[in-house]
Amino acid sequence: MAGCKENNKPIIYDYNFFNKSYLDILNKKKVLYKYVFLFNNYKFKFKIISTYYEYLIIYNNMLKDVSTCDLHFGPLLFFEMLGKSFYYPYLLYIYENDKPYYNISTNFNSIKFVKSSILDMESIIKKGKEKNNRYLKKKKHTDFNDCKNISNNIDIHSQLENYNLQNKNIVGYTELYLLFHMGRFFDSRVERLVVNKNYRNKSFGLLIMYISIYVLKYLYCCNRCDLTVENEIALKLYKKLKFVNIQTDVYRLYLHCNYNFITNSEKVQNDKDNIQMFIDSIMSKNGL
Repeated sequence: MAGCKENNKPIIYDYNFFNKSYLDILNKKKVLYKYVFLFNNYKFKFKIISTYYEYLIIYNNMLKDVSTCDLHFGPLLFFEMLGKSFYYPYLLYIYENDKPYYNISTNFNSIKFVKSSILDMESIIKKGKEKNNRYLKKKKHTDFNDCKNISNNIDIHSQLENYNLQNKNIVGYTELYLLFHMGRFFDSRVERLVVNKNYRNKSFGLLIMYISIYVLKYLYCCNRCDLTVENEIALKLYKKLKFVNIQTDVYRLYLHCNYNFITNSEKVQNDKDNIQMFIDSIMSKNGL
């Protein structure tokens, strides 16, 4: 473990190229939009979530069992989040929806990539909004500024009814996060690797991770990748990928259950008064 940490120092051969690449990532000028590839005689697409209907599908079909929150962003906040954070949600689609996937081969030698698209985030969001409107049942452009900014599970069902979403066959999903680090490459984190129950035990989790590792290392200039393991099946997968256990004691503070000293009605415009009220409340509560 110690030796691996010491050796995990990327070699920069061309500082000008690295400088441009790093700035492109910081400015979101270099974002993987999609890969298209063939695997076991089926056609697949690994792409970033760029439409609001994809966001709705994922939360409705795949994340409700792994999330404790029933609040979801409206389209305005979703596109803002996609454009202004280092949050990259990716989907794996299968094209042949009319042909059930029976092949359980784990031989990745059959993979052949046929298309790659790397764009700036502004172009991705523009394409996403245009595509979002194309799939609306009522052929009219949506003004995302007029939509609800926060929705719940009931809203998601009603919003999905507005789209024609036949043949949107999603195999799996994952979220990649980049964390800027002073003085070295980005740190990164993988969250919510989820495979559709109809495609489990067919190596798709491993395939999604292989692609994600490539993207993090070679496109997004990351130094390391962390994740949290919650079951033995996932642990077996991550060990196969050479993830190692880091012996740390992680402590978590639930912010919405603690330090509730300022209510919405008490907040004032001047933040100096807010922080003073907060600190005074802590001192009073603890008898200091």
